[in-house]
Amino acid sequence: MTESIHPTAARLLLAAASLSQEGVSGPSDLARVLGVSPQVATNWMRRGVSKEGMLAAQEKLGANPTWIRTGEGEMASAGVKHTPTEIKDPNSIYKAPVSEPSEIATPDNLDPTTLTGPQRIRASLGPQNLTAETLASVAAVGADVASLWLAGQGPEPTLIQAVALQNTYGVNSVWILKGKGTPGVAVRYDDEWRPVTFKNWHLVPVKGMAQLGDNGYWAEIEYGEGYVATASLDKDAYAVRCKGDSMRPRIKDGEYVVLEPNQPINPGDEVLVKAKDGRVMVKEFVYEAQGKIFLLSTNEAHGKISVERANIEHMHYVGWIAKPSAYRAQS
Repeated sequence: MTESIHPTAARLLLAAASLSQEGVSGPSDLARVLGVSPQVATNWMRRGVSKEGMLAAQEKLGANPTWIRTGEGEMASAGVKHTPTEIKDPNSIYKAPVSEPSEIATPDNLDPTTLTGPQRIRASLGPQNLTAETLASVAAVGADVASLWLAGQGPEPTLIQAVALQNTYGVNSVWILKGKGTPGVAVRYDDEWRPVTFKNWHLVPVKGMAQLGDNGYWAEIEYGEGYVATASLDKDAYAVRCKGDSMRPRIKDGEYVVLEPNQPINPGDEVLVKAKDGRVMVKEFVYEAQGKIFLLSTNEAHGKISVERANIEHMHYVGWIAKPSAYRAQS
């Protein structure tokens, strides 16, 4: 079986057969005469001749680019002499074999990191049936390069070119360049804004205020009042207002920590530790060993400390950090 070639390619073949002194019997000869790669000439047969190809035909053969593009006017440019060809059907010059399109590589059937950038471009943009000219205008490359990309060949795309393809076609620029992630971007600039509403906001009581004391310890200096708005799911949650810089930049002066007494504590969690002597610390829990709790401050000036487990009144999980604006005087 065969398929008809693109009309512009048909006219180019007729022009080459008529105007060239070397003889043209197919895309390989056409590529040689015009100084392009055989793959580019073959792509012209299916997708049409690029603007660069028409200009090359004008320069090398004296063909009329307008005639190649539209069929209007004379085959040869003004002043070019030629012997009319006897060929009536360009498909008699070149019969394009019909073949099933190769499977487009995706993360489901092939590791995309093993592909080249042009192969990933073909995999992601092939289903959109783009022309080389359209792709070239988006990526700011020549139509010949774009034609190679659509065939999974050619030079590697640059970051700027990949981002241009992402902005226009919604393909993931990182996937094109590195094969990492998914071919499609998760969010595009024109996506509808559909925020998820969280309905469990409620008020938890402020039970105290702690102020930085010596060696990074906090001292509970007064009983709190009022409430803080939070979405904590712990039924016994409460808040403590913090003063000082022991936890900067994680917790700033005047902010509230919302404590969740019923939440299990794991290494790396932030915790509020209240010692039996009244000291209060908001630290990062590191580990527990040999009857001691080891804690770390995000403020390097205060370093790591250890506290005997027997001297701890309670250690509660820090579930939230609330801004001063979350404070409510009444429930």
